[in-house]
Amino acid sequence: MSTNTTSGETQSGGDQQRHSRRWVWLALVVGLVACGVAWWVWPRQGSTPAPRTTPRDDPDVDEPVLARPNPGYVGPRVCAECHAARTAEFQKTRHYRACWSPEGGPMPDSFAPGHPFDSPRESGVRYESARTGREYLETVIRSGLGREERYPLRIDLIYGSAGGADEVYFTWKGDRLYELPAAWLHPTAEWGEQRYNHAPDLTRTATTRCVECHNTWLAHFPGTENEYSREQAVFGVTCENCHGPGRDHVAHHRQHPSGSGQAITHPGRLSRDRLMDVCAQCHSNAMRARGPAFSYRPGDPVDMHFRTLTASGRENDHVADQVKYLRQSKCFQKSDSLTCITCHNPHKPAESARTAAACAKCHTSADCGEQKRLPVGAGGDCVGCHMPRYPRVGVNFATAGDRYVFPVRPHEHRIAVYPAARLEVLRAWHQAQPGGTGQTKADELATELSGYWLRETDRLRGNHRFLEAMGAAREAARAKSTPAARDLLRELIGIQRGLDDGFVVADRQFGNGKHTEAIRTLEGLLAVKPDWAQAHGKLGTLYAMVGDRTRSVEHLQAVARSDPDDPYGYNMLGWLAYLDGKVADAADYFRKADELQPFTAEINYRWGLALLMLEKWPDAAARFHLATVVDPKHAGAHQGLSHALRRMGQTAEAIRFARRAARLTNFTNPDVLLTLADAYAAANRFDEAEEAANKALDAAVASAPGMVPQIQRRLEELRGHRN
Repeated sequence: MSTNTTSGETQSGGDQQRHSRRWVWLALVVGLVACGVAWWVWPRQGSTPAPRTTPRDDPDVDEPVLARPNPGYVGPRVCAECHAARTAEFQKTRHYRACWSPEGGPMPDSFAPGHPFDSPRESGVRYESARTGREYLETVIRSGLGREERYPLRIDLIYGSAGGADEVYFTWKGDRLYELPAAWLHPTAEWGEQRYNHAPDLTRTATTRCVECHNTWLAHFPGTENEYSREQAVFGVTCENCHGPGRDHVAHHRQHPSGSGQAITHPGRLSRDRLMDVCAQCHSNAMRARGPAFSYRPGDPVDMHFRTLTASGRENDHVADQVKYLRQSKCFQKSDSLTCITCHNPHKPAESARTAAACAKCHTSADCGEQKRLPVGAGGDCVGCHMPRYPRVGVNFATAGDRYVFPVRPHEHRIAVYPAARLEVLRAWHQAQPGGTGQTKADELATELSGYWLRETDRLRGNHRFLEAMGAAREAARAKSTPAARDLLRELIGIQRGLDDGFVVADRQFGNGKHTEAIRTLEGLLAVKPDWAQAHGKLGTLYAMVGDRTRSVEHLQAVARSDPDDPYGYNMLGWLAYLDGKVADAADYFRKADELQPFTAEINYRWGLALLMLEKWPDAAARFHLATVVDPKHAGAHQGLSHALRRMGQTAEAIRFARRAARLTNFTNPDVLLTLADAYAAANRFDEAEEAANKALDAAVASAPGMVPQIQRRLEELRGHRN
């Protein structure tokens, strides 16, 4: 076994680092891969049996990385063969248009000439939108140093085209899908800029979890964030998202047209929990995948396929997490039949009357204690009082005149009593009275409502929840635009802007090698928001890089305290422990990180390294094998698997995976080549072992002179065996 187990990492994980972690590369060891991903997905804890492997006749034949095969999705046109009326009805829903092409229209008027948009965040950046023939373009224009760079991006897919909130655009670059930086905001009819990547054209990768929830099927290439095969793609949320792949169902009923309902899932016949899980696959915080993309099937427990975040606070919610909040409602807890489809017919566009009728199944007007205190005719708005709309602060944009705009206002799904909602309903009723007779009372209620939201703003601000506080301040200003409300909103915008811009500054300081300056910047940010997990993680990494291990550990430990869903701290603590030779501690940290983010190559790889040092060969083999499943091009995982299999006596397979690691590193990595030599030697194939070791020596002379003595000693041992 070669001693330098980290050098095989150099080719791994390039597609697996998220744009927001791009600068967190640990420079403590030459060749170290990306440190880990804060919002990613990783495997289950505990020991796992070693993978069963079958030797190939020709281990030198490389296995190509293929997109996942279609498990049987056929698309709504095939469903319409027998369910034409139902399919036509469903095509009017927002689900069906969850992902859409520009040809499906309509497109905003902004694509007519004369709608340029200057970036509110960065000088020298502007956007232009245009239609050219049948194509719609969003062009990113960057000016500086006396030249202008233009990046015309064709709009291929759209999210939100059927709604009244934000409309987000995507473009294909080959087989990779990217999200564009500028979106159209329907409520205010203006462009809004998203937080973008630092790529030249400002696009960011469309990750699998995003794609899963807006589409029925896209074949994903494992090991990548955003590479897909578009063959047989089924765009939008269609019949099969809720009923499962229809191929077998269609085949059966084409042969047996008189039957019904064979080889398909009927969600209405599932248990309540499993029916709720059909919706929870997207309308919840089920964000961390436990397996490949598009693996969930209706009828499965959603937790079998995803780890659901424990996210506290609206600013941390994915979408709106309707399922979690509905489950918190007394209405849900006291009922054995209330589910999402009680109020929402999945086959039809939203119907407010259906929701009101659902309330009336269990409640009458007499049940409402407020009825006697309300003006005649003001009651009856159950949804307005008990499921009010609120600003979804997790989705925000910068516009030409504002910095944090929240265009999405979903309904609260925790059915409860909301004092502010009661005031809102009453104010609207008084405003609607003929002849303006209720305006005085409406103004009084607006003052009361604004005061409520200002108090809520102070509470949230005191808890360092600035985005959520900003949402409350906007509600106060919406109720009554007073100088106090406007001033408070401006102050909060300034605070959040300082945090966001400061984070970018720290990023650039790090990229320029100014580690001390980056540390000072991050310390200043944490003085404002001490519970910022991402800042703690970056600062912990920086302190490790400058050699202050004590402060590094303090900040990395603060990551999980600040955000129990963020595995970054455990991941880095595990790596530091591994570098210190505390491999048992390292394995435990990686286990904790893995619990938070299953199915991630890098954590399984690192966990495998620790288990390898602990001589837990089957457990190490299982972790390395899973890393190769997640990322088939992870050279380090193939190398580690070879070590573990060799220790277990599976020499043929050890050779196979060592050769795969060598191919992935173009036969130029001396450590990987030495692993291959060890694998051959274990199989008593000493001529091939010596050949691999000689290649390792040549590679070391060229790129790693420090390994030369070690490889020369190994060559002498191999020659001794041959003689």
